[in-house]
Amino acid sequence: MNVNKVKIDLNYINEGVSFIYPLFSPEGEKILDARTPLTGELITRFKERHGRYVFYTETGGKAVIPPFRMKLAYNMSREIIGEISKSDKMSKTTFHNAEKLVEDILNDISGSDIEIITLLKDLKDFDEYLYNHSVNVGVLSAVFARLQGRFKQDDMKSLTMGAYLHDIGQRRIDPQLLNKKGVLDVTEFQKIKRHPQLGYEIVKQIAGDNPVLLQSILFHHEKFNNRGYFELPYEHLPEFPKIVSICDIYDALTSVRPFRKDAMSPRNALKAILNSGGTHFDYPLVWGFVNSLGRVLNQEGPFWEIHEICELNTQELALVKSEGLESILKPRLLVFCRFVRAVKTISVNFYSQPREVDLAIDTKRHITKVVNNQTQIRSIRFKLKERGIL
Repeated sequence: MNVNKVKIDLNYINEGVSFIYPLFSPEGEKILDARTPLTGELITRFKERHGRYVFYTETGGKAVIPPFRMKLAYNMSREIIGEISKSDKMSKTTFHNAEKLVEDILNDISGSDIEIITLLKDLKDFDEYLYNHSVNVGVLSAVFARLQGRFKQDDMKSLTMGAYLHDIGQRRIDPQLLNKKGVLDVTEFQKIKRHPQLGYEIVKQIAGDNPVLLQSILFHHEKFNNRGYFELPYEHLPEFPKIVSICDIYDALTSVRPFRKDAMSPRNALKAILNSGGTHFDYPLVWGFVNSLGRVLNQEGPFWEIHEICELNTQELALVKSEGLESILKPRLLVFCRFVRAVKTISVNFYSQPREVDLAIDTKRHITKVVNNQTQIRSIRFKLKERGIL
């Protein structure tokens, strides 16, 4: 039988938390029975007598969880998943699919998962937006990962829990700093950047060594251009925090924040995600997110505006003629020029004869960006009108 000694940091334990194993002092003395809630008095007493850390011993098999604890966890999770229905960020069909997915995850719940769900619920008292954002990111990550169709159930569960708690470290940051309306100075931003590490430390005390869960929290602010919080090489990172990161950014873009007056529409947020390919995310992740979740997040509305200008991987510009039937990112186009991009300008070499292209058939071309610089758009449209293309 495998035995794992797990260290618990009492500085990160809230009142009312209990563990499915007995707690022991550093000297090996049993100090608390299994499933006994930790009161504030007990936490203080343990810290005075034994220091900051206590331990429990976890065996390799699954612990038996009493039915009332399962019912409690289930009810909390149902309440959490219910929050997503209030946000109008998903279609009804997607909401029901997400609801079923969370139920599937709960069928394989463990003791530490119950504590994690409790930890998420505690966020609601700390910051209402942070709680709602965490719920949205958790559900979006679960749905996006499931649509990939290649992850094991245990990894799906760990990813979902990690997505729920990706911002839990913000509990250790001054709320006035989190809700500041103006631009953060360098010192303030450095404090904000600590939250993935703080979250990792909080959850590790409960979840132990669960790499998928912990990596989803620790690395969710890394970028494709290697300029994330830790400036780690993106290509060497696991896929799970990348999934959490893209869902995190989508939900943030579609939410009202103190430093941003208006939330983006789902369509504009998806286009912002698309335009982050090659800088914030790699293109396969961006294309996968927009194609698999775009229509349901956009409430089945049109993604493209007719004659919207997009860039292709072939260094060409094209007008969108109509939506793609099967894929958002495979519309029918009118390719009209090849371009050369400078720092803030695009020089354009127009074709004498524009070319109609269906990206559902043309496998050599794909969309990399949507042109959103209004000065560039006006200049290009003026030239298109001169040539009778518009």
